[in-house]
Amino acid sequence: MHHHKGGKKIKDKPLVGFFPCFYTRGETLPQVKIAKKYIEKGGEGIFFSHGGKYEHLVKEIGCEVIKLKGLEWRKAMAEVDIFKIPVEKRQFLAYNKKTIGPLVESEIEAFKKTGVDLVFSSFNPTSSISARVLNIPLVVLISGTFISPYFQQGLATFPENYENVFTKMLPLSLKNMIIRWILLNNKYLVRDFNKVAEKYNVKQFRTLNDILEGDHTLIGDDINLLGIKPTNKFPIENFIGPISAGLLEKKEGKLDEDIKKHLKRPGKSILLIMGSSPAKKLFPKILHTLNQTDYNIIVVYTIIPDEKLFETKENILLKQFIKYPQIVNNMVDLAIIQGGRGTVYNAAYSGKPSIGIPIFIEPQYNIDNLVRSGAGLRISGKYFKPDNLLQAINTIFNNYDTFLKNAKELSTKLTRVPGEEKAAQRLIEIFNEKVEK
Repeated sequence: MHHHKGGKKIKDKPLVGFFPCFYTRGETLPQVKIAKKYIEKGGEGIFFSHGGKYEHLVKEIGCEVIKLKGLEWRKAMAEVDIFKIPVEKRQFLAYNKKTIGPLVESEIEAFKKTGVDLVFSSFNPTSSISARVLNIPLVVLISGTFISPYFQQGLATFPENYENVFTKMLPLSLKNMIIRWILLNNKYLVRDFNKVAEKYNVKQFRTLNDILEGDHTLIGDDINLLGIKPTNKFPIENFIGPISAGLLEKKEGKLDEDIKKHLKRPGKSILLIMGSSPAKKLFPKILHTLNQTDYNIIVVYTIIPDEKLFETKENILLKQFIKYPQIVNNMVDLAIIQGGRGTVYNAAYSGKPSIGIPIFIEPQYNIDNLVRSGAGLRISGKYFKPDNLLQAINTIFNNYDTFLKNAKELSTKLTRVPGEEKAAQRLIEIFNEKVEK
């Protein structure tokens, strides 16, 4: 406990306003896990919501959800042809001249009323104004591939989904330089946010990154996988690592018998696991390509594919769901993934090589991190060719010792403390640093 003069005790644990974007499970679940840990440590938390279908996850940990002005996401989506808008911009569609002001206003009111000491946001960009109006420390949880050091330190690559006839002619090094400059100087939404910030005398934002990063930014990625060097604004203790998603929990419960049996077959084994958003056109092409090989393949499909797809050879085992993908990843020789966070960390912790076939910018960067560690290869999802996949498999199996050694080395460098544990601890430390000032 800290003491003021006069001996009055003040609390050493803040009342945290947890503020995820409840429209996506990927933003909600980590916050819920962190809140659960924080409360176990004796802290108090409350949730704020602009709406979204994952509010129910908070009920499971017994926290209150304060409803604010709704984020009209569905409406914004309905008014545009979302397939013409890059996925990176789609998530911002609900923010514009008309909506930012009222959202900020509802946040200010709720923060005041509840008396939160610290706002912990996960993709609610308007909190970058409201928290500062009230001078409440703003902590933001973000992906490591979206922070400025990732771009400044030259790690971002040209997004494949932006390739076209013209860009194909440019050298990759030039394209990489261009995209890093764009990502660091992106002015998207800045003008609309600054109009509202000005009204409240809040410091103006220079780039989109200024809006997305907090006074303190916690990074839900392992610094060794990212390959980033810490900076003043992004100190090592803020790289909390992946929120466990069960990665580090002890596994009781047995593997499905059919998987065990399948992996006993002679020959090399492959796990194809494309995460929760497989590309509907890409997935069948990959499966069809693998069906031409003789490897023992376990295919996890989350969407029901064409009836035709089920006509696979006996070396392919199709599963709609597997309980412990990490364990299966440990048991096979190679994983083929789409590059969502879950599949990338399963691959990284398993110490086995992987081939990544991304279709969006974030999975591309997640896979790049594995590739830089020498633990895998990336091939094109947008310009998928069966030969490229077969070639990548051959490359890995023909140089297996090297890929395996690199993958094992990477897995030993990764944190063994779940991210939610470090995050809960950081919230307390950040608050106490402010109190001491």
